[in-house]
Amino acid sequence: MKIRLIEPAPTHINMFSYTYLPRLGLPMIGAALKTADHDVVIYCPELRPIDWADVLAADLVGLSSTTSTAPAAYEMADKLRRSGVPTVIGGSHVTFMADEALEHADYVARGEGGDALMLDLIDALEGRRALATIPGLSFRRDGAAIHNQQRKRCPDLDALPVPDVSLIAGSEKLRLTPIMTSWGCPFACNFCSVTAMFGRAYRYRSAEHVMAELEEKRPQRIFFYDDNFAADRRRLKTLLRMMIAGGRVVPWTAQARADVVKDPELLDLMRRSGCERLAIGIESVNQATLDGFEKSQSVEDVARAIDTLHEYGIASHGMFVLGADTDSVETIRDTARFARGHEIDTLMLNILTPAPGTRLFAELDEAGRIFDRHWDLYDAQHVVFTPAQMTADELQQEVLRAYSRFYSAGQGLKYVAALRFGPLALHGWHWWFLRRWARESGNRAYLKMLGRAPLGGRPAMQLTADHTAVRSRG
Repeated sequence: MKIRLIEPAPTHINMFSYTYLPRLGLPMIGAALKTADHDVVIYCPELRPIDWADVLAADLVGLSSTTSTAPAAYEMADKLRRSGVPTVIGGSHVTFMADEALEHADYVARGEGGDALMLDLIDALEGRRALATIPGLSFRRDGAAIHNQQRKRCPDLDALPVPDVSLIAGSEKLRLTPIMTSWGCPFACNFCSVTAMFGRAYRYRSAEHVMAELEEKRPQRIFFYDDNFAADRRRLKTLLRMMIAGGRVVPWTAQARADVVKDPELLDLMRRSGCERLAIGIESVNQATLDGFEKSQSVEDVARAIDTLHEYGIASHGMFVLGADTDSVETIRDTARFARGHEIDTLMLNILTPAPGTRLFAELDEAGRIFDRHWDLYDAQHVVFTPAQMTADELQQEVLRAYSRFYSAGQGLKYVAALRFGPLALHGWHWWFLRRWARESGNRAYLKMLGRAPLGGRPAMQLTADHTAVRSRG
C-alpha cells in the first residue's frame, strides 16, 4: 500500500518551535510498515510542507495528534474523508476521546501499539481479517461507534521497531536525534497524561538495544525522549557506561526528577557520557502545590538539585506547572525569583492544563471549572479553566510577566560576561518566543477575550461565549 503519515503542527507558536523534535510514534509505525514493504512517507509541516497531491493519492493515511493538535488533525481527516481516502487517527487525545475523533476519521487507534495496529488494519482493509478482531481499534458500523477491547501493553520494548526518522520529509533539518529508551513513569502526578497513556509500570529497552540504535544512527547530539530518564538508575548506569566504553560520547539532554542528584556515581557517569543539560520536573516552589500534585519531593530537594547539577557542570532546565488551587499570584512571582536566585539556566513555565484522560481533567470537569474546550488552547500556554485563587486573566498575565522577569536583558548580559554561549542562545530563543507569542493574532484575540486590561478582567466562567465569538471572527 501507499501509506502517508502526518503529524499536524500546533495552531499556536510554542516552546519547541525553535528546535523541532518529532514525536516518535509515527517514525516507529513507519519503520514497521517499511519492513512490511509498504510505501511510507511521514509529513511534519514544521519540517516540510505537506504534499497534498501525494497524500490524496494514498491508499491509507495515518494521523497522530496530541490534545492541542487534535483540531488540525480533525480538519485534515475531514479533507481526506471528503476525498474518499481511508484515514486512521491515533495519539493520547483520541485514546480518551474516541467518539469525538470518529466524527472526523474512519478509524481511531487507541492506546499504545500503533505499529501492530496499523499492520492489522491493513490486513482488514485488504480482506484478510475483520475490523472487530483488531484490539485497540474504534470504528463505526451502521452509524454506531464500535470500540474494540484495548490492546495489551507491550511487555518488551526491545520487540518494538526502532523509529526511523529518515522517513520524515525534511528530516535532514533535525538538529537533535530523538532517542526513546523507556515508557511510563512510576509516579502519579494528577495532571500528567503519561501514566494515563502508558501506565505507572516503568518499561525500558535493554542497554544493548539502545546501543545498537546509537551505533547505527551515530548521532551528533541526542535528546532522550523518556519522561523520566533516571527512573531506574541501575539500568541507566549500565547504558551510560556502555556509551563511554563504546565511544558514543556526544552532547545529550534528557528529562529527570530532582532526586537524580542523590546518586553521585550516576551524576559522574552523566557528565562523562556527554550530558550537557537536564530538564528537571520541578513543577512548583509552593510545597502545598507539590504535595497536591503527589510529586513526592520538597522545594529544598529542588534547590539542592539545581546547585548539585551546577557542581557537575550540567546545565539545568527548570520545568514548572502553574495554576493549581494552592497557587496564587505571589506563587508565580516566587517562581521567577526562585529560578533567578538559584541560577536555573533556562526554564519553562507551563500553565496547568487539564488534558483528557487525566485525573485533573475529570476533577475540574465535574466541578464545572473548564470554561473552554477549543483543544488548540490545551498546549500549557493558555488558561482554559477557572483557577481557585486568581482569575484566568491573572494567571495568564503573571506567567507572561514571570517569563519576562527571567528572560531579561540583564540575565542575557550575565551569560555574555561568563562566556556561556549555549545558555545565551537558548535565552535569546525564549526572549524571541515571548514576543512572537504575544504578537500572534490568535493569541491577541485570546488575551483580549480574557480581559487583558485591567488585570483581573471579567470572571473566567463568563468567557466561553466571548471566546467563540472572537474565534469565529478569525
